[in-house]
Amino acid sequence: MSIGQFRKTTAAAVMAVLCSLTAAAQNSFTVDAPAVVSTDEIFRVVFTASYEGGKVSDFTPPSFEGLEVLAGPVSSTSTSFQSINGQSSTTHTHSYTYTVRALQEGKVTIAPASVRIGRETYSSEPRTVEAVKGAVPDQGSSASGQTQRAGDDLMLRMTVSKTRAVVGEPVIVTLKLYVQSSAISGFEDVRFPTFDGFWSQEIDAPQNIQFVRENYNGQVYNAALLRRYMLLPQQTGTLTVDPAELVCLLQVRAESAGPRSIFDDFFSSYQTIRKRVASDPVTVSVSALPAGAPASFTGGVGSFRLVAGFDRDSVAAHEATALKVVISGTGNINLVDVPGVRLPSDFEAYDVRKTDDITTGASGSTGTLTFEYPFIPRAPGVFDIDPVEFTYYDIEAGRYRTLSSGPLRLKVGEGTRTDAAVIPSGVSKRSVESLGEDIRFISTVPRLKKAGRMMVSSPAMLIVPIVIVLATVAVWILLSRSIARRSDVAGTRNRKALKVARARLKNASAFLRQGLYSAFYEELHKALHGYISDKLMLPVADLTRERIGEELRARGKDEAVIEELNGILDACEYARYAPSSGSEAMENHYQQAVKVISEIES
Repeated sequence: MSIGQFRKTTAAAVMAVLCSLTAAAQNSFTVDAPAVVSTDEIFRVVFTASYEGGKVSDFTPPSFEGLEVLAGPVSSTSTSFQSINGQSSTTHTHSYTYTVRALQEGKVTIAPASVRIGRETYSSEPRTVEAVKGAVPDQGSSASGQTQRAGDDLMLRMTVSKTRAVVGEPVIVTLKLYVQSSAISGFEDVRFPTFDGFWSQEIDAPQNIQFVRENYNGQVYNAALLRRYMLLPQQTGTLTVDPAELVCLLQVRAESAGPRSIFDDFFSSYQTIRKRVASDPVTVSVSALPAGAPASFTGGVGSFRLVAGFDRDSVAAHEATALKVVISGTGNINLVDVPGVRLPSDFEAYDVRKTDDITTGASGSTGTLTFEYPFIPRAPGVFDIDPVEFTYYDIEAGRYRTLSSGPLRLKVGEGTRTDAAVIPSGVSKRSVESLGEDIRFISTVPRLKKAGRMMVSSPAMLIVPIVIVLATVAVWILLSRSIARRSDVAGTRNRKALKVARARLKNASAFLRQGLYSAFYEELHKALHGYISDKLMLPVADLTRERIGEELRARGKDEAVIEELNGILDACEYARYAPSSGSEAMENHYQQAVKVISEIES
């Protein structure tokens, strides 16, 4: 075999292996089943194989111990085709559906099933199903008397991951909406909680509300996640998280007064009613960190690791380098401060640079902080740097832990001092330089000048003090007015209301041009809400329809303006949780918002 043929054969084999690995990576075998069911409820368990090539065979069903199999497996296949930027792909799915029923209360684990796709065998993950005695939720039910009972099954719950914590310990707050049978068509007047005494970060804020089954107090509910936050307590004591509130728009069938007919289900009319729900406030008992924290404690609470070292083990004098300190772990890593580092006096140090790579999820913040300490050694030699220490409070152990980098050594060789020495960007420093002529010789030739009039008797001695006094009075008056304006917080908010609203309307206009439906209405709602709060000098918690109407009427605004404002706010609330109604509606709402703000300002 020639070298050319050998290369062609090798390339073909490599390409075949890569193609097979790619195909295998795109294949999957999953299981879908409800997490919570009612006893004696009939439900489906679906195993789905997705693949781009090959053949599905040898399906091995799981054991359904604790469940009664009523039918199955029912096999079905489907194919989807897509083309993106000239790249075409075809995806096949093959599903196996079982119809089963829970026989008794408790949790049942559906064992993995397996299937062969091409030459590879894939197994599904085990799935746990919990059976409870509660009734099966059936959102959208229209039973008799629903108008009176609509909304009674709604529940807004706010839960915290822990009710006891120390200062700086992450606490996860979850806000969910629960419903059993009411048909929800939208939301309005949503008020999320405030977090006084906490540093807060929003973790989850779903744009599309999705309901999944959950077990709550032995009842089956459809639950939807509305918000999830991470809180870091900043003070001690019992801290309260205020309740959240929202108004649910419920679709109910209007019942006729006379006897029912078999055609009522086909020709019934529906109406929308509003139901306000609120969560209960939750409290977190926050304790202070123990006394006696080491000097190297910079506020870290959680579990961390420390790595430190130089860019290189040896450098030349007058050459820039840096000491890097990397802190990684889980906890309040967002608030960790710069660790102290002591560099030798022969090192010219510069400002510390900080970079981070942090992700925040349901378990808190996890990631890495990198601190870079740039410097330039100005003398040769071998330098031993004190170990870098980092102390954090270990929540599980309930005590402080100190991490140490160990001794650090840097070898500095002979270097040439030039003006081209590398200096970190944004920093400018120069050493003292001798000019060579810092002492001038003393002249021996006297140079006499004719004496003039004494300065005390000159007009300048009278004018200058007067000017200084007048300037001092003017500055004092200006500062007094500036301090008075700054202390008037309400007046400042009122003056800046239009400016802030214009900035948010500009953002909304950008989202409008891009066709971002949810983002546009979110920003438009913020612009109107923020403008009304600043203009009327009302806290967000008091922005009810009645209060806004009273304040605007007191300022002499027409009822038409008030009604138009309420209409736009309703449209924004509904649009944030409803499908897109088109760019024309978005443009109309934007123009109406600009018009309303202009009329209120006039």
